Amino acid sequence: MVRVEDLRVSTDVLSLVNFTYNSEAERALLAFLQKVPSSVDEVLERQAIIKGFLANWNVLADFSYQKIQYMEVHSFLNGVSDGRIPLETNHFKASLKLLVSEEVRYAMRAKYVQALLFLHRIWQHYLIRLSTTEFPVSFQRQLLVLVRFMERFSLEANATAIQEDDFTAARMVQFARALQAVSFAEMKAFWETFYDFEAYWSLAKGMLAHGLSFPRFQEGTFQLREFYHPLLKNPVRNTLTLQAGENVFLLTGPNMSGKSTLLKAVGLCVYLAHIGLGVPAAACTLPFFKTIVVTINLSDNLQDGYSHFMAEIQNLKAVLVATRRADKTFAIFDELFRGTNVDDALAITQATLSGLQAFPQSFFFISTHLLQLKQQQAQNSVKEHYIDCTLQAGVPTFSYKLKLGWSELKIGKVLFEKEGLNELLRAS
Repeated sequence: MVRVEDLRVSTDVLSLVNFTYNSEAERALLAFLQKVPSSVDEVLERQAIIKGFLANWNVLADFSYQKIQYMEVHSFLNGVSDGRIPLETNHFKASLKLLVSEEVRYAMRAKYVQALLFLHRIWQHYLIRLSTTEFPVSFQRQLLVLVRFMERFSLEANATAIQEDDFTAARMVQFARALQAVSFAEMKAFWETFYDFEAYWSLAKGMLAHGLSFPRFQEGTFQLREFYHPLLKNPVRNTLTLQAGENVFLLTGPNMSGKSTLLKAVGLCVYLAHIGLGVPAAACTLPFFKTIVVTINLSDNLQDGYSHFMAEIQNLKAVLVATRRADKTFAIFDELFRGTNVDDALAITQATLSGLQAFPQSFFFISTHLLQLKQQQAQNSVKEHYIDCTLQAGVPTFSYKLKLGWSELKIGKVLFEKEGLNELLRAS
């Protein structure tokens, strides 16, 4: 089970790594981001492909093409393969058409030249310069799809002829015949592979742009060193370590101290690690989880008649059911049980913290405003942290630094007064 809607994968995460030049490659990239592999081996395979791109970055750093050229070439090649655009492959008839109509000659020559130069650029500048041994065998096969497709068209010879203004009717017919020989399935496979290639290139560029690092999977250890949220302009980096027997991370801190942002950053690290991408941290070691749930902005389910509190209950139940199936679980609950009264919230939060200790191979991250838990909390599996904040002359100063222990600072009344609400509420 994977529930990570609050990480906003299709918008926020996509924006971090999207350097694609066309909408189909962007869709391939989004499909990568949304599909979570089912095993560590699959994750490592994805990592290996991205590492192959990074190892070839001296060749691929300037990967680019003109979007309008791609769109016209894409339309032309697909039109030929599905029969919408007929080509003349008879040399005599083609020559006659080109001689009779200057308009036809220029139109067809322009389409052929544009397609050849587009393919030649991808071939000459990137594909033939790659060190393919840097990629896993599975991706080497995909690269071979691109290579074999382009080898059909004598790209080097045709590009030279175009450059020397010697792209004759005979060459046009030769190219038309080569295009006609490409089946619809082969053309589709070429474009799909091209989009995957661009999507992986975009992921590699995103890793370099944001300084992401590949994680390491190890059972019983959860460690993030100098992790941060990459969407923040000047993020504060924090470090946390949980060992086996410390499977519950309990976070406190006043309003606006950054609890939700920190939990999102942790959730983002876990999710990105599990899809085979680098994470926003100097180093990351964690188990491989079968269930990943990030609950930051849980809302009412009006369609099913659930209040906010009932939605919290159902969410927790789903996590526990998955975990009891022996799934290793990672779950975040931001301000658990804020949808009910303080007395109930205190009692059931304590029961939840106690019960979660029964799943030592899973890790649960919970933030709370229930400071009364400190008096009741004495469990070795629960590791308490807080985000530091100080009051200076009645003004809160936020450091956004994670520390061990509890925060008992209350700034609700301070902010209430600071905004002049007491004054506004006084009878005139």
